[in-house]
Amino acid sequence: MVFLAIFRFYTSLDFLSNLFNPFGTTGALGYSQIEFLSFSQLASITGMWGMTFMITWFGSVVSWCLLHKKNRKKGLIVYASILTIILVFGNFRLTTSLEKGTVQISSMHTHDKNIGGYEMWKSRSKNDTIAFRKISKRIIQDLINKTSVEADAGSKIIVWSEISAEILKSDENELIEMLKSLSREKNIYIMTNLLTIVPKGQKPENKILMFTPTGDIVIEHFKFGGNFLEGSVEGDKTIKTIETKYGKVAGIICWDADFPSIVKQIGKSKTDILLIPASDWKEIDPLHTIVAVYRGIENGCSVVRQTRNGLSIMTDSRGKTISQLDHFSTENWVMMGQVPNKRIWTLYPLIGDLFGWLSIIGLGVMLFFGIRRKRLRKTTATNNV
Repeated sequence: MVFLAIFRFYTSLDFLSNLFNPFGTTGALGYSQIEFLSFSQLASITGMWGMTFMITWFGSVVSWCLLHKKNRKKGLIVYASILTIILVFGNFRLTTSLEKGTVQISSMHTHDKNIGGYEMWKSRSKNDTIAFRKISKRIIQDLINKTSVEADAGSKIIVWSEISAEILKSDENELIEMLKSLSREKNIYIMTNLLTIVPKGQKPENKILMFTPTGDIVIEHFKFGGNFLEGSVEGDKTIKTIETKYGKVAGIICWDADFPSIVKQIGKSKTDILLIPASDWKEIDPLHTIVAVYRGIENGCSVVRQTRNGLSIMTDSRGKTISQLDHFSTENWVMMGQVPNKRIWTLYPLIGDLFGWLSIIGLGVMLFFGIRRKRLRKTTATNNV
């Protein structure tokens, strides 16, 4: 009973962290299995919670076998049978060919947050708008130049990283017009993610804008993950999906991906490609990127995460790497790949966090009967006296 309670408790803890922890699921046990992709496919059915359950159950089985000579064979057979089924399913999923269809995507950032980012912050803190604009315009021009180069090389979707540049609210419309013109000229989709600096007393805007080849803005998404620390405008947690020439596309920002119970919207809307502009720091490279890969496995979609000061990655709907780029190993922060644009079916978006809730219910039932049994023993002992 104790061993059963332990792994149910840990699974419940991971799940409740997803619901109530403002930091999200970073640190959840299942993320440790990123190199074990055949096992990781379990996330497409149960979400992260089934993975946590199986990992902690393994420890309980080992402890049980070491402490109990009787009946240990039966316990081993039960666990091994379930694990075998999971791995057979995972390997089948990994080896089955995806439906044909890819789109060339490029993603980029052009400055280091500790250099260009610090320069912008320093000038802003001194209210030096002239210096701020000079740095901001230089970075944005670099982004536009690289976007043009990638479009000429055949990329149909271009993604800028989170806070690819900061811009004053008064300059935002000018930039929007430039991007509308660029997307029309190059016949491409552009997803930007700027930090818009607003007048004093208001919260800055950390938001996605996505432009179509006709110059229309079809997605405006405000970041909802981590706003309590970052102090930016909080988004409404609604994830927009748009139909493009290259499949259904959705966009979220960095920390948003830490909340699978919210991100499962993209699975319900049958999104083919999830774009994630992001910004990290060396100490969490590549941990935070791994989190995003699992959102693709859960929802059956490809993932493109462009990360300033971190690991950028493109994966297919099973978590297989297509392309990756580590900010700290190069100074050319442009990533390109042929990304599958046909999703695969997964169960998780349909049943949601059912497995997590069942773990909590199971833990509650076990505790109830455990306490009841203990009381019955006390009562029996007292009556015998």
